[in-house]
Amino acid sequence: MMKEQLEGIVKKSINLDLIDFNELIQFMLKNIGNTDGYLRDNLIYRGFCELILNEQFTEEQLVLILKTCSDDEHLYLNITQSNPSDDVFTRSFSALVITLILGKDRENRSLPEELVVEAIHRSIHYLFLEKDYRGFVNTKGWAHAVAHGSDLLTEAIRHPLMKDSKLLCSALQSLKSCLHTEYALIDEEEVRMLPVIDALLDKGLTDEQLLTWLKGLHYIEVEDWHKKYRYEWNVKKFEAALLRHLLKSTKCTKTADWIIFGNPTFV
Repeated sequence: MMKEQLEGIVKKSINLDLIDFNELIQFMLKNIGNTDGYLRDNLIYRGFCELILNEQFTEEQLVLILKTCSDDEHLYLNITQSNPSDDVFTRSFSALVITLILGKDRENRSLPEELVVEAIHRSIHYLFLEKDYRGFVNTKGWAHAVAHGSDLLTEAIRHPLMKDSKLLCSALQSLKSCLHTEYALIDEEEVRMLPVIDALLDKGLTDEQLLTWLKGLHYIEVEDWHKKYRYEWNVKKFEAALLRHLLKSTKCTKTADWIIFGNPTFV
């Protein structure tokens, strides 16, 4: 029944007045990281998109969803474990739902300030803690925690309640942690990181600060040659994407010039 309701919501073919949203929310939160890609991506996430963006939830329901998705059983579910597991789907898709809510609240402030600030803090630290870098998982679909976490990081930075300048440094550290990994990023994660840089620049990050951070990415204290190669691969991919982005936007000319002329590893 719940699947049929979600299909109706996504297809805009159901009378929303006939739906018990409280019951539906519980089902959606319980299955937010379901390994059935159709249920998780096509129904639950798209259902959240339809209902949140079209303001079908009450403030009380949004508070419940934001609290739940931000908690240790969702965004931080078993996040300290070192081996990849299906828990990444719960973390990654909770991140997407928080992104929706923060984005909507940024446009029209309505949620409790304390709750939103807490969600912003947890969102910024999430990507630093996430260690499952897989993109597409066979038979289960997209985990893509780095991409989804970057979307979340962008929206957390953009929110007007993100006023702590120290968190800007934390955001850069989160990006660095995703690049300095032996897992080669192959699913355009570097492109999803670019809006994070834009959001940081809008919040006051300078060209000089960006350049200093970028240079720091090349200090790789790893002895294992293969791990170091993977780190360098990820950094080069990010730099190439960043350069194209900066040249299009004419932002941060010092950083762009260094990538082209001053970076000995850039080809």
